[in-house]
Amino acid sequence: MFRTDCRYWRGDKPCQFKRLCEDCPHFQPLHPHILIIKCRAQGDVLRTTCLIPSLERKYPGCAISWVVDPESVDLVPRPRLHRLWPFELESVLALETQEFDHLISLDKEPGPAALATRLRSRKKYGFGLNEKGNLIIFNEASTYAWRLGVDDELKFRLNQKTYQEIIHEVAELPYNREEYVFYLEEKDRAKAKQFLAIHGLEKKRPRIGLNTGAGTKFETKQWPREHFLELIRLLHEELGATLFLLGGERERNFNHSLMALSCHPLFNTGHDNSLLEFAGFISLMDLIITSDTLGMHLAIALKKPVIALFGPTSPQEIDLYDRGRKLFAGLDCSPCYRQTCSDLKCLKAITPQMVLEAARELL
Repeated sequence: MFRTDCRYWRGDKPCQFKRLCEDCPHFQPLHPHILIIKCRAQGDVLRTTCLIPSLERKYPGCAISWVVDPESVDLVPRPRLHRLWPFELESVLALETQEFDHLISLDKEPGPAALATRLRSRKKYGFGLNEKGNLIIFNEASTYAWRLGVDDELKFRLNQKTYQEIIHEVAELPYNREEYVFYLEEKDRAKAKQFLAIHGLEKKRPRIGLNTGAGTKFETKQWPREHFLELIRLLHEELGATLFLLGGERERNFNHSLMALSCHPLFNTGHDNSLLEFAGFISLMDLIITSDTLGMHLAIALKKPVIALFGPTSPQEIDLYDRGRKLFAGLDCSPCYRQTCSDLKCLKAITPQMVLEAARELL
């Protein structure tokens, strides 16, 4: 007799142990089965992984599945999951046949929230949609997270909770400052190691990565080009650092301009790296200087010292786990979460000298 309630059962092919079910010593019931729906914002996906150790501690033997946008599947730790579902039609159809013990819905966007509402689960946490298509919460513990979205005074001025603390509250889990769960294999570092070897960059001087981008949503996170050029001079002359430019396709022109305008040597790590190759470069740095972007979260996940530059977003929601410095001018107009701004005075107020002093402390 087949045990279709086993967490290792596939049905279309043999399980990982290549055994039939009768008298199998590896049988484990698929219970409790927990589904996390966190699809959007790659940095938020990465820091949501801190829920995994908390869930495993509260529900020993649990099987955790996760729904995530296809572009972010590499950010979720597959070895710790029962199943990983890209947020697309085939996955949605398969999920609608299942019933979960706990469903944790952390996206406020209509698509993921609608999926959370439609799926069957004995207990739901976080966000869904009502019959009018408006956002609702499934449990009272999600009230604070819900209010953060509609109460600017709470989000911008009063809140002192980190994102990790907030989502633990939503999921009704004790919070013990759990760290991100992120796996980077040796093959993911291969391109970065080859880059260092080609340029003859032995580890004689501190390696500092300048993650120059502002992400895809907030152009207002962009630190000025003039500040970067002055910082490059200071880091080279004062600390004798080897400096690396980090970024993707969006940063191509910006980084090329830094290469052209700088009077000091820079190493451009390229703009065609996969997400994991990008993380591989970060993993070989001694310090990352970055705005509030995915690069910052990857550095945190890889336990790298970080100098994080904050302008339009709230620094109090970020936990650097005592391995970095947050620089925030705290002007009257910031944080504002605006996507455009005419003068960016909040970021201009963070001077290269301030970043240099933070770098001295962390190296």
